[in-house]
Amino acid sequence: MPIQKPKGTEDFYPEDEAVKQALFSQFRNVAQSFGFQEVSSPAFENFELLSQKEGEEIKQQIFTLEKRGDENFGLRFDLTIPNTRLFMQKQQELQKPVKWITCDRMWRYERPQKGRLREFYQMNMEIFGSQNPEADAEVITAALTFFQSLELTEKEFEVRLNNRKLLQGLLTELVGEKRLDEIIRLIDKREKMEVKEWEAAVKAAGVKEVIALTKILDMTSLQDLEKIKKNDLAQEGFAELKQVYELLDKNFVRIHLSTARGLAYYTSTVFEFFDKSGKYRALCGGGRYDKLVELFGGQPTPATGYAIGLSTLRLLLEDLGKLPQTKQRLDYYIAPLDKKFLLQALTLASTLRKKSSVDVDLMQRSLGKQMSYAKAIGAENVIVIGDQEIKTKTVKIKNLKTGKETSMKL
Repeated sequence: MPIQKPKGTEDFYPEDEAVKQALFSQFRNVAQSFGFQEVSSPAFENFELLSQKEGEEIKQQIFTLEKRGDENFGLRFDLTIPNTRLFMQKQQELQKPVKWITCDRMWRYERPQKGRLREFYQMNMEIFGSQNPEADAEVITAALTFFQSLELTEKEFEVRLNNRKLLQGLLTELVGEKRLDEIIRLIDKREKMEVKEWEAAVKAAGVKEVIALTKILDMTSLQDLEKIKKNDLAQEGFAELKQVYELLDKNFVRIHLSTARGLAYYTSTVFEFFDKSGKYRALCGGGRYDKLVELFGGQPTPATGYAIGLSTLRLLLEDLGKLPQTKQRLDYYIAPLDKKFLLQALTLASTLRKKSSVDVDLMQRSLGKQMSYAKAIGAENVIVIGDQEIKTKTVKIKNLKTGKETSMKL
C-alpha cells in the first residue's frame, strides 16, 4: 500500500505549521485593529445551502458526504456561505454592523495545480449590515494593511477593483441580457486563457462585437467609464465604483473591468489582489453580496467581504524571501547523565516550565548525542544533571550560542 498524501492536499510539518500559524496570527492582529471578531463553523453544510446560488461548475466541485437517510451534506468550498448562515441564525440579536473573520480550511474537487488545491486554507473577513461604500473600502483597506504588514509593497502586488452592476450594465448595452452570466464567467477567466481561445469562447456565448467588448474591458479610468455608462444599472454601478475607489490608496488600487469574480452571489463591488509578476493566481478576492442573506431566507441584509488563500500567499512570500521567521524557541534542554537522574531532571523541567520552554532527554543517550540533539533543535541553553549536580544541589546552565556558563540552585 503506497503511503502518500491524497492528491491536491498539503502536509504541514512543524516548520510549515509555524508559518501557517504566524500568518493566521498576523491576520487576526490586523483584523482586531479594525474591530473584527473571529467565528468558526462546521466543515460540512447542507448541500442545498452550499449549492443554492452557484452554477453547475461549482456544484460539481463540492465534496459530498455519503448520504444517510434524508440528510445530504457537502464540505464547504468557501466561508462566506457558512458565515452567512451563522449570521442568519442570530440575525435579530446581533448588533449591526457585524464584523467577523475566520481562518479555516475548505475543499473543492478540481484539478490540482500550483496554488490551487483540493483542500486549502483561507482567511476570511465579512461585514454584515452596512450598504455604504465605506464598508467595502474598510475590508479592502484591512486586506491591504495585512499585506503591508507582511512587508509586501506596491511594487509587488496590486488591487484590481470593479463593480458587477457597472459590468452588467455595459454588457447589456453591448450584447443584451441573454447568457449574461455565462459571458461574465468568461470575462472572469479572460487572463487565464489564450487570447484566441477567449475570443472564440465569447463569440460562442453570443458576443458579436468582440473588439468593442475588449475595448470596454481595457478601460482603466473613471473619466473614460463616465462617458460610456448609459443605462440606469451602469450609472448606479459607476457611482458605487467611484465612491469606493476614492476611499482607497491609489498606490495599490486600479480599476479593472475584467475582474468579475466567478461566484454568482456577488452583486456590486468586486476586487482581487494580484502579484505584479503575474506568476500566481489571485492572492485575495471578494466583493459585495447584498442578496445572499435574503436568498437563504433571512431579512434583507447588505454584506461585503473577501477571502485570502493561504497557499498562494505563502508561495509569493517564499518567492520574495518574506516568509515570517518562525524558528521555535526552546529555552532549556535538560540532559540527565543516567536514567537514575531522570526524576530530578523532570522535577527541574516542571519548575522551569512555569516561565520557559523546556525539553528533557527521554532516550537515555550519551551526553555527546544529547548535546548534538540540543543544538539541532535550536535549544538556547543546556543543563546537565549528574552525581556532582545532585550532591551540590547546583546545576550549570550553558548557553549554546556564547558558551557562557551560569549556575542555578536546584
